[in-house]
Amino acid sequence: MEQGRVLIVSDSQDRKNFLEFHVRKLNLRPIWYPNILAARMAIKSDPFVLVLVDLGIPVEPKLAFIKDCLNLQPHIPVISIGKTDYLSKERPLPELPHMVCLPAIELAPGFMRQWFSRPTC
Repeated sequence: MEQGRVLIVSDSQDRKNFLEFHVRKLNLRPIWYPNILAARMAIKSDPFVLVLVDLGIPVEPKLAFIKDCLNLQPHIPVISIGKTDYLSKERPLPELPHMVCLPAIELAPGFMRQWFSRPTC
């Protein structure tokens, strides 16, 4: 069986490594592209089980990418990490059950464990 692919969007090598480590611990396959344009092309053609977006500066291209993810693969959970004050104030993203905003990267491993261990119907 092919491992579930998790798309990681992060500009920070340390934060990307942290997320990759925890994705692998769940027996999933982390996928990363060197720029947002390549990640956008991948989301148009490749299946993923989860998308992790580390919201660093600049925020706007990453928000546009998240909107693309939600439109192109509407049933895949998307987790944004960071910038929760901005997101709650400006509300640039739709509120969907599979769109989650985490305030800190340290919360991502626990959330992923919980998400993938939930019962499915």
